[in-house]
Amino acid sequence: MQTQAMMTDTYTQHVERQHTGVQPGSICSAGAPFAMASIGPRSYEIAEILGDDESAIAFRIAGCQQWTALGRRTEDGWGQVAAEILLLDPDVLYDFLQTHAVRTATSETPPYRMHFNTLGLAWSASLTQNRDGTVCFEGDEPRHARLGRNAPSDGRARSILLLLSAYPEARARFEPHISQWAQRIAQGVCVKPVF
Repeated sequence: MQTQAMMTDTYTQHVERQHTGVQPGSICSAGAPFAMASIGPRSYEIAEILGDDESAIAFRIAGCQQWTALGRRTEDGWGQVAAEILLLDPDVLYDFLQTHAVRTATSETPPYRMHFNTLGLAWSASLTQNRDGTVCFEGDEPRHARLGRNAPSDGRARSILLLLSAYPEARARFEPHISQWAQRIAQGVCVKPVF
């Protein structure tokens, strides 16, 4: 049985578009912001991309200079635009792990080893006194990462930063969960015009 889409449905299927030289996620040039989108504590400016495609838009973190192209358009709905912004924001994976990484065990002696489960994906981190450590997904060899003097003292936060430092491709391991999470979080977007 197939159901009919209703006006209250918020999901809009993403249609592949032909881009005129600017790919989603790439750095681009944009005009003056026309909207401010707030998602949780973060705010993003939205502007039209300078070029041939008049409906192409870009975003930047409020107060920053660099624009990033989006594949979504305003006609896709602000929830879909916001979800894409979340997935392109480099800090979002950290936020996702802060809310979804469940600590399953912690050793009480150095190097403090913490074990996590993130929606069925097991990983662990060993923290040393000098703000570095090793981290690995279950079945992988441990990878070393150094966070430096500004590393947080909180073990959970440090473990997540070690994971992100040692595994630049970590986001792919958490799909489709992170994309689904971004869709849910994006439904709370607040958009205001910029004059």
